[in-house]
Amino acid sequence: MEANGRLDGMDKRLLQLAQDEFPLTDQPWLSIGNRLGITEREVLKRIGVLCKKGIIRKVGPALDARRIGLKASTLIAMKVPEERIRKVAKLLSEYEEVSHCYQRKHDYNLWFTVTARDEMELEKILEEIKRGVDIAENDLLDLRPIKMFKIDVRFQLA
Repeated sequence: MEANGRLDGMDKRLLQLAQDEFPLTDQPWLSIGNRLGITEREVLKRIGVLCKKGIIRKVGPALDARRIGLKASTLIAMKVPEERIRKVAKLLSEYEEVSHCYQRKHDYNLWFTVTARDEMELEKILEEIKRGVDIAENDLLDLRPIKMFKIDVRFQLA
């Protein structure tokens, strides 16, 4: 990274490679380093700096839920009293089926997604969540998808 905080050419190439062609090997960082002509240690150092600066938020796979057997999902919006936001978010975080949980500045101030094997399992999880968070039925919006549009977001860096 340059002194002014901008990405240097190597950082850009590293991020591009990690985004587009992450190697599925026992030593992915070594493989990336070999492709870039730098050591594994240098790759890990750069990744660490990029994480610390908030440029990288997470290193992980982007999975197609349907292709791995998760056929039902929904987006939920809830009206949660401000003083209960943390408690409700903590409860939601206990569900492995819940992802993308975030707070918004809106009447419906807590949003999250739920993904399950099928509609029956999804309903069961939603009923359990509703009981656990103790939110009025009309303070919860269940925004099921009508049609899925999968957008593959890739950043052109190098």
